[in-house]
Amino acid sequence: MFPKTYYDCGDGNSRDMDRQQVIARLEKFEGCEPFMYRCTGGEVTIGVGHAIQSGADAARLPWEIAGRAASAVEAQTDFGKVAAAPKGAVAATYSALTQCRLSDEHIRSLVEADVQRFESSLAASFPKWSSYPEPVQEALFDMAFNLGIGGLTKFVKLLGAVDAADWETAARESQRQGIGQARNNATADLFRQAIGKTV
Repeated sequence: MFPKTYYDCGDGNSRDMDRQQVIARLEKFEGCEPFMYRCTGGEVTIGVGHAIQSGADAARLPWEIAGRAASAVEAQTDFGKVAAAPKGAVAATYSALTQCRLSDEHIRSLVEADVQRFESSLAASFPKWSSYPEPVQEALFDMAFNLGIGGLTKFVKLLGAVDAADWETAARESQRQGIGQARNNATADLFRQAIGKTV
């Protein structure tokens, strides 16, 4: 079981982001694929939204082909095929282009490391991070994972509402373009769960 992370808020209370819930939400909305595919943003991706930046990065992952270890050349070849394919297709479309597969265990390791890295980046980027209620942290995390932290910072009204602990306004301002409404609704619901919670 992946542990919660606890934050000392300086007020004697801890805020926590339940990484298991975060990972489950990412799997629901990002999907989980054992082969390389292009995400909606066009990046070559594996597992639960883990971007692979280059063929060299792909070669460093522990791929398998039909039960044997894949070579670096095989991984780079698959990366090249997926990178050259048109973006915007459903993930399963890219399966036929590739031979390399990543095990569930390795996918889980990648997503756990990605969650930890993004969470650390958010804590460094948002000075009040540790004081936000857990559902607010989870909502901001989902947005940052989807958009990047730079993309999240473009939501100026949302971030102003978060700093003011105005969770209803944050919920209304959390709507992203280019993703399913179900994901937007889930994020807005997380902000609304913080209504009545102290910061």
